[in-house]
Amino acid sequence: MGFKFALFLSSAALRMLVSLKAKYSPGLAPYHKPGRSSGDKSRRFLPGPLRPKSQSIQSLPYRAAAITLFALARRGRRGPMPTCRLELMGIHDSSGYQRHARGLLQKAQSAGVLSGLNIPNKKPGEPLIEWAGILVKELPGVEVTVHYSLKHQRSSNSAEAFHEWCMDAARVGVRRVLLVTGPNGPRHDAVRVLQQLGRPVSGLRYGVAFNACLPSEAAREAERQRLVQKLRTGVVQDVWLNTGVDEDLLREGIQFVRETSTRLGVQVELFASAMLPSVAQLQQMRERPWNGVQFSEEFLSSLRGMAQATSKALDVFRDNGVEPIVESKARP
Repeated sequence: MGFKFALFLSSAALRMLVSLKAKYSPGLAPYHKPGRSSGDKSRRFLPGPLRPKSQSIQSLPYRAAAITLFALARRGRRGPMPTCRLELMGIHDSSGYQRHARGLLQKAQSAGVLSGLNIPNKKPGEPLIEWAGILVKELPGVEVTVHYSLKHQRSSNSAEAFHEWCMDAARVGVRRVLLVTGPNGPRHDAVRVLQQLGRPVSGLRYGVAFNACLPSEAAREAERQRLVQKLRTGVVQDVWLNTGVDEDLLREGIQFVRETSTRLGVQVELFASAMLPSVAQLQQMRERPWNGVQFSEEFLSSLRGMAQATSKALDVFRDNGVEPIVESKARP
């Protein structure tokens, strides 16, 4: 399996990647900062210091994208320009989806840097199927994945509601769905919905989340058992790892998914989240971290530390054939 590289980026960072396409394709050359030894391989491919957004509006997404590109090239490997899987954060209506699909996203597709689009489910009542239909129509050939949060999709019969929603999603051309319970979600969670789902919708890949980097062994064991229950349903085909930078735990988590799916006779594709360095994201993880997410001192120390830790996580994903999804706090 070839190493595919995907990003969850803001439109500003995507513009930078489009501009980088011509500069760095068909190969990525190492970057040597003046005064730095070429033998310092642990930092060799990092660009210069990141400046806060207030100092330069364009420098942050450009350099953040560059960090990701150079992380891919870290061991001296060369290859085609990475492509982007873009999570459409901050678009709240159909006109916004249509505007982006006919503008920047179309340019990104033409430039060859767009591999897929993800539609998040951030609040109740979002017309996710309508938005997906717009993307499929305006950008044929681009894979569309839609997230389905049970926290926001409340129903008296969650399994039936999810099945009907999946049928509608498949009809408009959605390729994958990511089913999550959501923080403080309903007791009728993703495990129970999958167990009661019955026959899956043909042509649609079902995915679930898995957090390999929970802070305690007890929490990680509970998470592993939940994944086993999900895989035993025979419905799950994709596993999406939550963001984390503990290299050992990531490797253990990936190995567990591989071994468990093999033992159960289930073939799955793995995706994994990492964070694109940004001032806003770093501040949030310091002050208001997400539930079940913990980061190293290196990650939380600075933007450069955030980039270094993310780069190491990307190495783990590359070495284990996992498609990384790099998330950005920035909005279109």
